[in-house]
Amino acid sequence: MFDDVLSTTLTFITGFGSGLYVGIASGTAEPFIIPLITVVLGSSIYNAIGTSLFVDCIIGLIAGLVFFRKGHVNIKPVILLGVSGVICSLIGSYFSTETPESNLKLLIAFVLILFGYMLLRGGIKKNVETINEKVNFSRFQRHKQLSFVLFGGLIGFASGFTGMGSSGSMTIILIFIMGYSLHQAIGTSLLLMFFIAGAGSSAHSFQGNIIFQTALMISLGAAIGATVGSLFANRIDEDKLGRTIGVIIIILGSVFLFDVLIKYI
Repeated sequence: MFDDVLSTTLTFITGFGSGLYVGIASGTAEPFIIPLITVVLGSSIYNAIGTSLFVDCIIGLIAGLVFFRKGHVNIKPVILLGVSGVICSLIGSYFSTETPESNLKLLIAFVLILFGYMLLRGGIKKNVETINEKVNFSRFQRHKQLSFVLFGGLIGFASGFTGMGSSGSMTIILIFIMGYSLHQAIGTSLLLMFFIAGAGSSAHSFQGNIIFQTALMISLGAAIGATVGSLFANRIDEDKLGRTIGVIIIILGSVFLFDVLIKYI
């Protein structure tokens, strides 16, 4: 697979970009890795999903430890969230079969673009205040354990089934239900992603759906990118970080939208 220098270089750059994105924005390597493996390297979507989860696991560990050293990790209050996510990630991986993804990607694209625009326009603090004014999270906050089981299960299943890392979704839950700061939510969700994506990648590995040679090359680039991204994220204030995340999410949503629409042309 690495017979030519170009494919090796593209694989490493993909890993670095995905690590940088996850380290800064608490996202997922999936939008970088799946196009590389399916389009550039010509492998199956199942191999792409398994490999993506493997890399998300590595990124979650490395970037999460960077945040941990900065004092921005608090896992103990949300262990149940992680346990539920791990169990359902295994279930999602088991049910990961040939399923049409166009409609799902279209929905994700619009949601990401809208959410990214909100962050870019108002940053984090303003949007947190606005959402808290319009959405009543008190019921979820009063029943945190039940909320953790529910949201952890949904996030874990989606992670195992589609190959999308859980960190971004976990970050939102930690901000609005636990009241974490953005930095603390990102750091905690990254370490949770290590366990959730790790469970999903393990299940896909048993099904032979991980290209380990490619995964290791991507992970090398991702390790460097995640370290750089995490150090950068810890040095800027939350509103600047929120706007940075907004730009990345808009780009990600646009890529999803283009990928879906091009198939109808």
